[in-house]
Amino acid sequence: MLVHLTESQTDYDHLWKDVITDLFEEFLLFFSPELYEQVNFTIPPAFLEQELKTISPESDSNHRISDKLVKLKLYTGEEQWVYVHVEIQGDVKGDFSKRMFQYFYRILDKFDQPVYAIAIFTSKNPTNKLDSYRYHFYGTKVKYTYNTYRIASQSEQELLKSHNPFAIAVLAGLYLNNSKIDNEMKYKYKRKLIRLLLQDKMRVREENKEIVKKLFIFIDHLLKIPQEAQDKLVQELKPIIDQEGVKLGLSLEDTSFAKYFKKEGFEEGIEKGIEKGRKEGAREIAKKLLQSGFTMEVVAENTGVTVEELKEIQKEI
Repeated sequence: MLVHLTESQTDYDHLWKDVITDLFEEFLLFFSPELYEQVNFTIPPAFLEQELKTISPESDSNHRISDKLVKLKLYTGEEQWVYVHVEIQGDVKGDFSKRMFQYFYRILDKFDQPVYAIAIFTSKNPTNKLDSYRYHFYGTKVKYTYNTYRIASQSEQELLKSHNPFAIAVLAGLYLNNSKIDNEMKYKYKRKLIRLLLQDKMRVREENKEIVKKLFIFIDHLLKIPQEAQDKLVQELKPIIDQEGVKLGLSLEDTSFAKYFKKEGFEEGIEKGIEKGRKEGAREIAKKLLQSGFTMEVVAENTGVTVEELKEIQKEI
């Protein structure tokens, strides 16, 4: 997988690179469900950044700071590998299609394996003619066509309907385009996304809490707002983060929310509750934690009280 943005988009480049890497299965399912069905994810994807350095077009050598190449293994009887080539492009340059072609033939030549290529355009810039590369010289012709996806053209309602968590990342990109320098609108979008992430009944969120954490970090850094607005947002969302964040085992590390919850955060709240439980008795603190909305799994893990005992305590409540 190849991930790229221009130099002026460096911060966004890293954010998209990280969220694609962290949620790669969800990413592939979102953009290519047909290919996803063929991949054997019991064998972890291999990310081959070092390999790209040997095939990168010379003009890109100083700019492609976040290129990625991913090899996947399919459900086949034979040893077959697929290389997924992705470009995330902000401000498109004139030679973009040519570079997509260069990466394709160099990957194909070096590894002699099927290549899936997609260009994801994150800006509002027109990209109508950037889905193929054409070469014609005295009867010698080449036409290379690749997949494209333009975030600015997506439907907010359709993204909200999706049960794939990567749709949340795409929605954040759409909201960033729609708000730009309008910090008031960006504030509303960021609040909406965090509420959606923590409160919406996402079918996958209880199965993979790490996904929620990764998306939380992505949203927080992608939609940056002034400090005063961030202070206001924290106060508005604190009850939700306190309650839902604990259930999800959410850590605020690496987010701009961390400093606000450092002394009174929900993770430390659990630790204090455990310590208090040692003094008052495990059953008593377990009862209090259940009354506070913690799941039985969280309470059992942190107090040592069995699930069966917790069910009896729940009846008392």
